[in-house]
Amino acid sequence: MGSITKRKSKRFTIHFTVVGIFILATAVTAAIAIGLQYYFSKTMATESALKLYNLTAKNVSSYLSQVDSQAINTTKLLSSFDNLVLDDDFNQESIQTFAQVMRTNPLFYAIYVGMPDGDFYELINLNAHPIIRKQLDATHMDRWVRITIKQDGSRGIRETSYLDAQFKLRVTRTESSDYDATSRLWFIDSNTLSVSKTEPYLFRHLQSPGQTYSIKLAESGAVLGVDIALSTLNEYLISQSENESGESQTEIYLYKPSGELIASNQKQRVQAQIPQSEKLNLTKEQQVLVENTPSLLVSNETDWAPIDFAVSGQPQGYSIDVVNLVAEMTGLQVQFINGFTWNELVDSYMIEELDMLQPIMKTVKNESLGEFTMPFLDLKYGVVTRPDVKLIKALSELNGKRLAIPLGWSIIPVIQANFPEMEVVELASTQAILSAVEQGEVFAALDNSIILHYTAKSFFIDELKYHEDICFEDVQVPTGLHIAMQGKNAPLIPIIDKALANITPEQVMALRSKWFAEGPQHLLTTQGAVPYEALIDIGENNQLHNQLVRRELGGIEQFVFVTPFGNNSQTQDRFAIIVPTQTLLASSTDKVQKSIAITVLCLLLLLPISTVFASPIIRPIKLLAIENEKIKNRHYDEVTNVDSNIAELDELASSMWDMSESIQLYERNQKELMESFIKLIAQAIDDKSPYTAGHCNRVPELGLMLADAAAKSELDPFKNFAFKSADEHREFRIAAWLHDCGKITTPEYIVDKGTKLEAVYNRIHEVRMRFEVLWRDAEIDHLKRLSSTDSSELLTAELEHKREQLKADFEFIANANVGGEFMDQAHKDRLAELAVITWQRNFDDRLGLSPVEELNLSDAQSAESYPVTELLLRDKPEHIIKRINKVEFDPKFGIKMDIPEHQYNLGELYNLSISRGTLTAEDRFKINEHVTSTIKMLETLPFPPELARVPRYASTHHETLKGTGYPRKLSAGDLSIPERILVVADIFEALTAADIPYKKAKPLSVAIDILHKMALDEHLDMDIFKLFLSSGIYLDYAHKFLDAKQINEVNIDKYLSDEQLKRSA
Repeated sequence: MGSITKRKSKRFTIHFTVVGIFILATAVTAAIAIGLQYYFSKTMATESALKLYNLTAKNVSSYLSQVDSQAINTTKLLSSFDNLVLDDDFNQESIQTFAQVMRTNPLFYAIYVGMPDGDFYELINLNAHPIIRKQLDATHMDRWVRITIKQDGSRGIRETSYLDAQFKLRVTRTESSDYDATSRLWFIDSNTLSVSKTEPYLFRHLQSPGQTYSIKLAESGAVLGVDIALSTLNEYLISQSENESGESQTEIYLYKPSGELIASNQKQRVQAQIPQSEKLNLTKEQQVLVENTPSLLVSNETDWAPIDFAVSGQPQGYSIDVVNLVAEMTGLQVQFINGFTWNELVDSYMIEELDMLQPIMKTVKNESLGEFTMPFLDLKYGVVTRPDVKLIKALSELNGKRLAIPLGWSIIPVIQANFPEMEVVELASTQAILSAVEQGEVFAALDNSIILHYTAKSFFIDELKYHEDICFEDVQVPTGLHIAMQGKNAPLIPIIDKALANITPEQVMALRSKWFAEGPQHLLTTQGAVPYEALIDIGENNQLHNQLVRRELGGIEQFVFVTPFGNNSQTQDRFAIIVPTQTLLASSTDKVQKSIAITVLCLLLLLPISTVFASPIIRPIKLLAIENEKIKNRHYDEVTNVDSNIAELDELASSMWDMSESIQLYERNQKELMESFIKLIAQAIDDKSPYTAGHCNRVPELGLMLADAAAKSELDPFKNFAFKSADEHREFRIAAWLHDCGKITTPEYIVDKGTKLEAVYNRIHEVRMRFEVLWRDAEIDHLKRLSSTDSSELLTAELEHKREQLKADFEFIANANVGGEFMDQAHKDRLAELAVITWQRNFDDRLGLSPVEELNLSDAQSAESYPVTELLLRDKPEHIIKRINKVEFDPKFGIKMDIPEHQYNLGELYNLSISRGTLTAEDRFKINEHVTSTIKMLETLPFPPELARVPRYASTHHETLKGTGYPRKLSAGDLSIPERILVVADIFEALTAADIPYKKAKPLSVAIDILHKMALDEHLDMDIFKLFLSSGIYLDYAHKFLDAKQINEVNIDKYLSDEQLKRSA
């Protein structure tokens, strides 16, 4: 069958063949044309895009280089001006010059001069970026801001003047300031020979990141500085990606060779939001202290991610968020200072240029730095090595090795003092110690675990092995991070500690999720570095510079363009553009898609024409298909012959006509054969027991008579009932014939059991024989006693009395065995009394047994000594026949029958004590089991769809309308009219059958009355019962199947009258 199906799957219809060949030829031609078009279009688009993006990248790179050159040249040019500051104030001419320079160069945020004595003079361009006006609280009327800071003893005086476009003063604000120009990086790193360029850092007055170009004036020692705000540079890169490429998917990055990000058109990746804090409940004294405390200067490292670092000068990290939470809760004002190394920040703190130093561990060396807050974070230490190093658990395992540690870390003295055999190498940053390990310069590196992981991911350092939870043995090492404060600010410590203690668990969870990838965020996200390692690799390969390189980035194929940037060889940064390949080739792809659409449309327009050409072949075949469908649905009478002018098709039509006639005849014969087999099975079941002969034959007759009457009836219960087809009528007929097919599995002696002690034979004869023994024992006892006494008349009387008693007792047991009447408790008690009468057995009852009987013997019987005293009636262990297989029903059958514990119980007293009838619970289940056997047998048969309900109809004739029947305990709502009909047919046939061993045939009137009572008890359907009477079927059936003696007069009016029904109920 599989091979036939396979051959059929390779065949095609005439319509498909004719039209398909035409369409295929057209489609192949179109596909070749479109393929060539796509190839040349893609090539042209790629070449054009390569030129366009190369030109765009060069223009952007040229522009950024020009900005860098302009900043350098402007700084050099302005440094040549004399007298930039006169009489401790800005030279008016200098102000005009600075303003003109910043008008010409909108990227310039500010130009200023720092004096050797710490004085500071600055002009700020408010139009450089909207954020500048907002940060400095300037109005839309303001154009410039002039800041002058003059040193006056230990403190400076800051004067901020807001000027309009004509330099008219709007307002001036004066306040104290601890800003000292000489301590700033741009001042310290400047020289008279060349322009110096700082790393990105946080502008003090703007609190926004930027870079400074500075040069020292030879004569005065003052330093001239030009600031560029990086926010302005980011905005410029965003505008370039939108204006030049026209695609928002374009990514632009300006970064250092190591991967550290300088600027980008990409917005910062969204991280976990920190829940807002509520204001602390401070005392009045604490509130006054907070209000009188000026803005606190807080240290910010640049490279200790993710705890404390800066991205393009913008403070980032766990500790930065903690300080901001403290400021939010207390009302303290804070300003972050960055751009310095950790040692430089410590030095600035020591000379009181910083108010707060953080984060810091509390060591013996650090205790002199001032007052410490409570710890706000506990960090575990980790060691990193090359992958081939075995797992390290204790720091002492590194004795004799080179260990790299970030420069200036407070734990260095502790390690040097306690592990003198270890060579400690101090390097500039965590990135530096990781690179040293990777390149084999040191054996291992030590830092906090989370910092090692974060930094390695940020700079794509992969070939390393991490060793967590390093043990320092007996050495006490600090793990908590604190905030150190100057002694003058010591009164703030309790307030800050209170704020730290009030950071909520939700805020801690958000902080750890944001920076340590804990909680719902499982991926560690990094800030301050380029997101793709390919940018670093391409940047290091000079041969790939200024080219479009295809790489898969972030799971998407993209074009990458990288070029060096910057005139100063010491600041040779990288400039990169990333464009998705799909975006670049979108234009050519769109053209190809349009070409395909037009081609498909043309093919669709050609379809009707090709169909017309094929119609002389297709039309007859479609008509033959219709006729074939009729044959498939077995509507043979509707099959007609199809005429065609094509000889082959005409022969095919004639063959189909002949095939239809042949199939119809074959199907008829198969149906007859199938029903013959079904009737054969029913006849075999009837013949199996002479007592039930005819039951399987009579029930279908009665059922069909009732079904036909119900179909013709106009009564309300039956007005919607009718067999819609001959198949449905046949389905019901087959179900009726098979309703007792499960009895083929029921043991014959159970079906034929006419007495209580009957098994394979009637065991009353065994009991009778025991009475014969008792009779003989009584006579022997009489003779023995007669020989030893002269009272013969008395002994003879006793013997006669014993005989009469035995006769009465046996007669009682024999009558009980018949099971004709209900046995009450008094009779059961008498049975129990008779059961204990004893008799002597002198022969081994284990001899001559079958293997099955031997298996049921108990061990106690093997130790018997003869003679053995036996009871008259016995319930022995061997009378219990256990189940060989567990009875289980498939849930899909819905069978809900109570299953007895044992298969059979042949106990004599147990059987004789049956209250009604001759069947025990085990016997009854065995007989009822014929229904479950019917279900299992019929459900396994592959009935066609038109006979699908045969298993259901055949297995519900023992159900009741109130749910007490078997095997499924169905109720009225579950039973259809055909099922209810079979219930009535089965019961009436059983009541009137003259060949049931345990019941006498009922007269017709008695059977009708029993049916009526069962209908009232909802054992069967009242409407079917009335139809049975009103249609006269009961008499037709009686004359056909009942003995003439059973047929008597039945007054059906009393059953059909509603009033009578009510009285009966």
